[in-house]
Formats: sequence, structure tokens, C-alpha cells
Amino acid sequence: MTSWILALDTSTPRACLALGSPDGGAPLLDIEERGANQASSTLADRIARLIAAAGIRPRDLAAIACGRGPGTFTGTRVAIATAKGVALGVGCPIYPISTLAALAASGARASWILAALDARRGEVYAATYRSDDENDLSRETDEICAPIEEAIAAARDVAASRPIVAVGPGVDAYAARLASADDLHVQTGVTLDAGGLWRAAVTAARGEAPRSPEALEAVYLRASYAQMGINRPKRPVARSPFV
Repeated sequence: MTSWILALDTSTPRACLALGSPDGGAPLLDIEERGANQASSTLADRIARLIAAAGIRPRDLAAIACGRGPGTFTGTRVAIATAKGVALGVGCPIYPISTLAALAASGARASWILAALDARRGEVYAATYRSDDENDLSRETDEICAPIEEAIAAARDVAASRPIVAVGPGVDAYAARLASADDLHVQTGVTLDAGGLWRAAVTAARGEAPRSPEALEAVYLRASYAQMGINRPKRPVARSPFV
């Protein structure tokens, strides 16, 4: 019997879905470029179409694999809320997936990969991964929110002079600041895609125990603008004439 897994991630400007079986066969993939923060308006319909295209029913899902960040605050919450709703509705567990792991799996195959998302304010969300084969991806450094130079230094510490491929929007944003070195190759233009999401989902399904939907939590790595008290309203505050 096929074990179907639905994977989703909306923590980056690309809202990605994948549906397939870790036991083999090409997964069904779906990518939307509208922006993850707006994914909530289409995500349920996209999931329904993907399940229908596979010729299965929602209750045939064995598990949900959900990108839990780091990434955009709103986008990450959209994925988590949707994954919990689907998992509770069909009665299946969840595999939490790092959005950085999915990003690392979206680039060129390499033994050591530094994945970085642009966190703005001069920082990136980053972690270093080691890849042994097509579907094995292990995180070798902590996920951090820091300047790109700090992320590279952490990658070099664990890679021990072995070549590192740096990928992701966080790398693109600071490419001009990255000095050329024999141990660091910058691969520009890599964004999280549904294929990378699926590879990270398969890695999780093969190596981790699934969790109950209630245990799924977002990973932000730093406080939001609102939490830091620096969020500025997009329009002047209007007061009601009735109060």
C-alpha cells in the first residue's frame, strides 16, 4: 500500500506543495509565485487539486510534511495553520521540516551546502547541511539569524576546508560582500522549489518520528517588527467619530 505524504511550505515568496510516496516514484509538484503571505487565499484549493490529480482521497494521506520556518512571519503561520487543519481533519501526523533544509535541497547537489534566506536588517537566516546521497540531508550547524559572514564562518568550521556551496536569497543579497575563496562557491539564483521541499520531506520521513499536529510550532529565530516595537503603520491611524 502506498504511503502518501503531502508536503507544503509557504515561508518564502514561493508557496510550494508536493505530494508523493517516499517509497519511490516521481511526486506531484506545485509552485505559486504570488507570494507566501497571500498563499492562504489559494492554498486549500491547490491542495485539493493536487490530491485529486493523484487519484486519492484526503484520508489516504499517511502524513503531512510542513515547512516550519524560518522565513516570513505571516507565510510560516499560513503553512502551519493549514498543515494542522489538514492533519487533524484526516487524522494523520506531521513531520516538521526546516525551510532552510528545503532550500538546501533545492540547489545543485553538493556534499556541503550553506542555505541562507534574506532576513533583512543586514542579517540572514542560515544553516549548513551535509548531503551524502540523493535523499539524505543532515543539518551540521545551528539555524541562526546573523550576518552572512557569521554563517559562512560556521559553515567553514564544520566543513573543515572541504568545498561549500552557498545558496539562497540570503546569499544573493550579499553576494558582492563574499570574497572569492577556494572553499566557497556561491550559486546565485537558487530559491526554494517544490522538488527541494519533497527531498527534505523524504529525508524527514525516513529519519524522524512523526509528531502530533498539536506539537507543530513555527521557528522564527528572531522577534517580529511588531514584537520589537518598531513596526510602522502603512497608513495614518484613523479614529472613529463615535468614540
